[in-house]
Amino acid sequence: MSDKKKVAMDDLQVSALAASATILIFSAIYWTVQIQSVREMLEMAYG
Repeated sequence: MSDKKKVAMDDLQVSALAASATILIFSAIYWTVQIQSVREMLEMAYG
């Protein structure tokens, strides 16, 4: 494999990793907020 193809592959892998990490982080934040919201509603409902 030529150096140019290797660099392109590395860039592609880095961008895929960055996109995956971003999606996972925002998913974790979203679910944390959702769980907190449900807990607050249950606390209001049942005291």
